Amino acid sequence: MAETMENVSSLVAENITVQNISQLVNTVLATPISTVDVAPSHGVMGWILRFIASLILRVTRLFVWALSFATITIPTLIFKILSFSFTLTLNFSSLYIQLSVILTVDYR
Repeated sequence: MAETMENVSSLVAENITVQNISQLVNTVLATPISTVDVAPSHGVMGWILRFIASLILRVTRLFVWALSFATITIPTLIFKILSFSFTLTLNFSSLYIQLSVILTVDYR
């Protein structure tokens, strides 16, 4: 195994020279670049399939939104409403004012 590695490394070292690399660079730079052909249009069928795909995507997004609203937002709102404390704290002055309002008689 060690001999094979040494042989491979010696072959690589022999073949990699500055002259070989410069020849490779010149060859690559001198090669003419061909233009890329534009993909042909698929016409009406492509538009129909694109419309169907976008429709499926929109319906999926709407379904996910409705599911998250029904399973996260509404239960959170219900929990907040039910956990609200309706405790009424009365001290003497507020109790006196409330009783005086209730017990006053309007003589009109």
